[in-house]
Amino acid sequence: MNELERSMAHVASDEDLATVRALPTERLPKFAVVIPSFNQAKFLGETLDSVFAQDYPNMEVFVADGGSTDESVSIIQEYQKRHPGLLRYDSRPDGGHFPGVNKGIANTSGSIIAWINSDDLYLPDAFWKVAAFFHFNRCALVVYGRNRYVDSKLSPVVDYPVDWSPLLREQRRRMMHFCLQPQPSVFFRRDAVTLCGALASKILDYELWLRWQQDLQFHFIDEPLSLSRLHDDAITANADASLLLGICRTVHQYYGCVPFSWAYKYAHTTVHGAAWAKGETVVPGRRVRLLAWKNFIWLNLRWFPQLLARSVARLLASLREARRISA
Repeated sequence: MNELERSMAHVASDEDLATVRALPTERLPKFAVVIPSFNQAKFLGETLDSVFAQDYPNMEVFVADGGSTDESVSIIQEYQKRHPGLLRYDSRPDGGHFPGVNKGIANTSGSIIAWINSDDLYLPDAFWKVAAFFHFNRCALVVYGRNRYVDSKLSPVVDYPVDWSPLLREQRRRMMHFCLQPQPSVFFRRDAVTLCGALASKILDYELWLRWQQDLQFHFIDEPLSLSRLHDDAITANADASLLLGICRTVHQYYGCVPFSWAYKYAHTTVHGAAWAKGETVVPGRRVRLLAWKNFIWLNLRWFPQLLARSVARLLASLREARRISA
């Protein structure tokens, strides 16, 4: 993100925040906080604390618990007593992470969706900053802010390498190489789901943002909004070669090729795992570089038939449209 781009990002002024805080509750956008969870009793309470500590008067909270066998349900029920009428949950097997998120979205009504996993946290005033953004940007559908990775005790590890451009073409180009948006810091209107669909892949938010950015502009709040916790059971900390292969396939689906950047990350993860998430510094070495080139060539050749099939399908669709127009 260059200085010009950063100067165009949103930062809520004290006056903006005061204006929004002065609104009557019924005029504030309603936040639907969706928390997918499975056996995260160790962290769930802190996540819920960070939600209710927002002190935002117009919100609902839904925990999509996938049938936890630990103390998760007891914790949720305790928070229901503390915050009557605000928190609901469903504790049944739901097929995994993204079906759980979709269940939460479907079981809430708030116009602004806030999706946070049960081991992550919101920073103070995050909801007010997001509410101020949407109040002064009525046509915007998606916005995200900064994020920091922390360890299990909330000690800082590294800032998420967030990026953004006001140019949709440039945003799409950068998204080819990396997921620019830190998922806990993304907030979107329910209309975005209606227009562009909900989660549909085990690649989770990256696939969703790739699909949405075909039609929607993503906006940026240049302030930290959330913390992502790295621990032994975290999805990020357990990224393996099969996940990276799935990401490569998803990128190929939307861009028609696997860029060398993802071929390299796939090779690095194959050799070293998610070493960075454990605070390890690893020198890539010759083996990783050679494997990256192999991946780059092999994956693009492997999925060339799918690319050809999609191109033929688009051509046939264009011919059908031309026939319809000329009829």
